[in-house]
Amino acid sequence: MKDIRCGCCRALLFRMAAAPSAPAIEIKCRRCGTINHLRPPEPAPERQERAEHEAQHVVRGSL
Repeated sequence: MKDIRCGCCRALLFRMAAAPSAPAIEIKCRRCGTINHLRPPEPAPERQERAEHEAQHVVRGSL
């Protein structure tokens, strides 16, 4: 279980077992009233693979 806390006062907002499947969640802290915006992590960009492939190509070409 992962504790999700308020970004302002660190009060416990909720606990979750896995990442939320919703695109974004807004939750208001009961203690300080701050609106907390939670988003799932973004996937790794596809260009990273391409950049690695090009770097290997340059190294091979210079040998």
